[in-house]
Amino acid sequence: MDVAAYLMRIGAARPAAPTSASLTALHRAHVRSVPFEDYDIHTGVAISLEPAALERKIVQRRRGGYCYELNGLFGVLLRELGFAVTMVGAFSLDDDGTRGRDADHLRLLVDAVDGSWIVDVGNGARWTEPVPRRPGVHGRVQVYRVGDLWWITERRGDGRWERGWAWTPQPRELADFADRNRYQQYDPGSDFIGRRLAALATPTGRISLVNGVFAELDRGVRTEREVSAAEEWALLADRFGIVLDRQWAERVPVLATC
Repeated sequence: MDVAAYLMRIGAARPAAPTSASLTALHRAHVRSVPFEDYDIHTGVAISLEPAALERKIVQRRRGGYCYELNGLFGVLLRELGFAVTMVGAFSLDDDGTRGRDADHLRLLVDAVDGSWIVDVGNGARWTEPVPRRPGVHGRVQVYRVGDLWWITERRGDGRWERGWAWTPQPRELADFADRNRYQQYDPGSDFIGRRLAALATPTGRISLVNGVFAELDRGVRTEREVSAAEEWALLADRFGIVLDRQWAERVPVLATC
């Protein structure tokens, strides 16, 4: 991996040591620079999880991606910088304990020299920094643990707590997510098939584009508006840094969420 090029891509300096402070700085820089997006699915471009392919897409071509791509490549970077990184397969967890499909999401467990963290730069630009890897309330995220089972809830803008991903600490490699990566791209049951999206954290909130609806959360105030295909194309380049070389297939519009 070209570490210097990756750090330049996210506008971050190389840390002197793998500390919690440097991990937080890298996480913040990443979610403000590299969008969570799935436009390859809608323009007919196959998504590869080979590290070299991810580096070409995210670093050299300055695109974004979804969880397998963003957390996958970020995990490689963190290892290069001296952090201990474990990739885990996350799944949904109902209130009655029913588990969803394994590896529906890729999340990172990261050990710095002075702390252990849950890291996720592929969560729709909703996590702006790592979350401490211990049960309790940590800002807008609450962490739970029962034996090897971990899960979180997240506080939304209206104050309610919403259940998020669950996982066990079983180590995974990128290749272990290949089947679910294919599912997300091609199966009609995939949430990504009907939802063309991009999201990026900003210093004061978050911006998103979902099926032609642009939404902005700025200092707690949310606005949204429908945009034409031409304006969507321009917004992708101007606000998200996504430059496409082919048009997407139109889908049924849904409301954006911030």
